[in-house]
Amino acid sequence: MEEWETRRNVAAEEGGQPSGPAKEHSMDVHGFSPRLERWFNSMVYAEERTQFMYSQTRWGKIPKVPQMLRHTQDFEKFYEPRVISFGPYHHGKPHLLQGEMLKPLCGRRFLRDSGQSIQNLYRKIESNIKLVRMCYDEDQTYKYDDEELAWMMLLDGCSLLYFILCVMRRNESQLSDLNVKSHFVAFVQLDCFLLENQLPFGILELLFEGARLGADTMEEMIERFITSNIAKPRGTMASDLDLVKDPSHLLDLLRSGLLGPQPVPEQKGQSEGIWRGTGPREMRKQGDWQSYRNIKELEAAGIYLKPSRTTYMRDISFESYFFFGYLKLPHITIDASTKLKLLNLAAYEMSPNGPGDFGVTSYICFLDSLIKNAEDVMLLQSNYTLFNFLGSDEKVADLFNDIAKDLVPNRDAYALVKAGVQKHYNTRVNVWISKWLHSNFTFLAFIGAVVALGSSICQTYFAAFPPHK
Repeated sequence: MEEWETRRNVAAEEGGQPSGPAKEHSMDVHGFSPRLERWFNSMVYAEERTQFMYSQTRWGKIPKVPQMLRHTQDFEKFYEPRVISFGPYHHGKPHLLQGEMLKPLCGRRFLRDSGQSIQNLYRKIESNIKLVRMCYDEDQTYKYDDEELAWMMLLDGCSLLYFILCVMRRNESQLSDLNVKSHFVAFVQLDCFLLENQLPFGILELLFEGARLGADTMEEMIERFITSNIAKPRGTMASDLDLVKDPSHLLDLLRSGLLGPQPVPEQKGQSEGIWRGTGPREMRKQGDWQSYRNIKELEAAGIYLKPSRTTYMRDISFESYFFFGYLKLPHITIDASTKLKLLNLAAYEMSPNGPGDFGVTSYICFLDSLIKNAEDVMLLQSNYTLFNFLGSDEKVADLFNDIAKDLVPNRDAYALVKAGVQKHYNTRVNVWISKWLHSNFTFLAFIGAVVALGSSICQTYFAAFPPHK
């Protein structure tokens, strides 16, 4: 109770929730027993507390993974850090001892390389410690006093920034000097994108705003670190990606780089990858239901896949040309880290203070609607929209089928795309013509070859025996 009252007063200082009681919600409980009065008043307290806890703070919230996701199949292991903890949620766990022992060494080197004083950085964090508490669930921070929590933020933040510096400057040898092996570096990189392993980006800014790192700024290093975790076309630089300007944490920054901006239709009649459906109501309503089950069925109806121009998840569109249609999908690379990142991004969006557009969740569900089995994955690969570094095509199909089971997408996401695909699929003449062309492809190819051969023979004959005038 005391912890919540403190956080509540901080919010009032920031212009958030009022520090006094919510009089407009008070109850008249006169004439009831003391026990009933406590029950009645607990409803007022619960509402006020919920409004406060779910309100946004200046640095954003770092929630825990929703229980319904954590206990789905074997997903819990994808939310737990393997080698190092950042923040209070997994601090002090025995299996993370090696990472905890490395933090002072990495932190000291960051202070040395950035030319900063540990005392000054500590004072910066200590003066913002109430904001730090508001970023995390109170049941995880109450056991740390202000000094302990400020020291945790300082040590974790400096070691995280030093790790990013070493990886982006390709100075892994500096980590090797600390007896850090390459596999450990790979696992740290994965642990950086766990929802429950995030540090407030405001803390990172306090730590690097006065850093003297030479030609490259820490902001540029972080952007490069994020883009190195996003599959993108050759020649795409960090400045070309649409990264959010005021992120809550690194996972939030990764999410913005994956989703990208709202796509703009190239030409009239093209169904855009719309996020907030503004198209005709009947088109959006049609997009809520689909009768096709996978890519193979779409191909049978004359709908073929093409890669989009970017790797942004929002860059999905559909074009219909008479008897044929083209569904454009962004490139996606599937590897051993894909499931971990997608699950944590979906968990972030499902949390009470998460992004309200369910962008990544909607993308996962859209791909799941196209992928039924390994054959669909093979079709995605043959059209250069998916690159499989995970293993068998069946594993990729299982990945999306498993993740999407308990996810609910934004119904407006890709609404016009779905409606356009469904409309084309419902036109039976398209299906008949596509099946006829497919079944008679060999015969048509033979006729084409005969015509080409006959034309070549005629040209050769008339070249050798030109007609007399």
